[in-house]
Amino acid sequence: MREIYSVFNSNGAYETAAHEHDEFMIMVPEHGLLRFKDEQSGRSTSMVDRQFVLVPPQWSHSSSSMTVRQGHVAFYVDPDYMSYALRDLSGDANRFLRVPTLGIWHASAPLHHLLLAKKAFSQPDRYVDRRRQITQTDHLLLLECLAISLSQPSLQRSSTERHGAALVRDVQRYLDGNLEQSPGLDEIAEAFHVSRRHLTRLFAQHTGESVLACVQRMRLERVKNLLQHTRMSVLEIANSVGYESPSHLAHVFRRAQGCSPDEFRRNTNR
Repeated sequence: MREIYSVFNSNGAYETAAHEHDEFMIMVPEHGLLRFKDEQSGRSTSMVDRQFVLVPPQWSHSSSSMTVRQGHVAFYVDPDYMSYALRDLSGDANRFLRVPTLGIWHASAPLHHLLLAKKAFSQPDRYVDRRRQITQTDHLLLLECLAISLSQPSLQRSSTERHGAALVRDVQRYLDGNLEQSPGLDEIAEAFHVSRRHLTRLFAQHTGESVLACVQRMRLERVKNLLQHTRMSVLEIANSVGYESPSHLAHVFRRAQGCSPDEFRRNTNR
């Protein structure tokens, strides 16, 4: 068994049933929204980029993507290597820091930059063997995660207990990753384990707009971006953002922008 190794995953349909690992696992979302469930307590929570979860060995858990597009990196750390890393972090071979328990934390700026470096080192290069740099970067990433988890309280809590701006931001990320699927209010509320009424109230309180208005705004922003920066047809764009037909898109677009999608593309690409 390798002492520490990592894998990238960018599958939008990512989902795992309840399972355990012999190693510690650290999962760091890169983009999209993930649901993490502690199977031993039954509690679940949503995770976004700039957060990470640490799971001890033999701890039953499951996870799944809540957005069409998602990417994350997962680290697996042998318990003996974890002990070595904790001694390395302490700077004293005779001083033992406590072993971290299950939890979710905010990622730091150094952790984000280390992830970028790891991704760069992981790109294939026929002339350079970067396995050593990858191993060193994995170790530094582990030390940074341990430093955070040992110095800050965990964010983990049941999704039903999450209120306010943090929940609304996660819902917005969920919507942005599922525009093509056009999720309804009931589906969104179920995904975040809140009532439809509570979701509607929180969204209006923190954004000043309804959930449906937010979806409409996100769709139009995506449409304008695609019209400006791609050669996709209006039909392809309509399908990619959840409109039932090009004519429906054209009707909504003209009402909001005062021109048709084709006219907008011609005017912005002059």
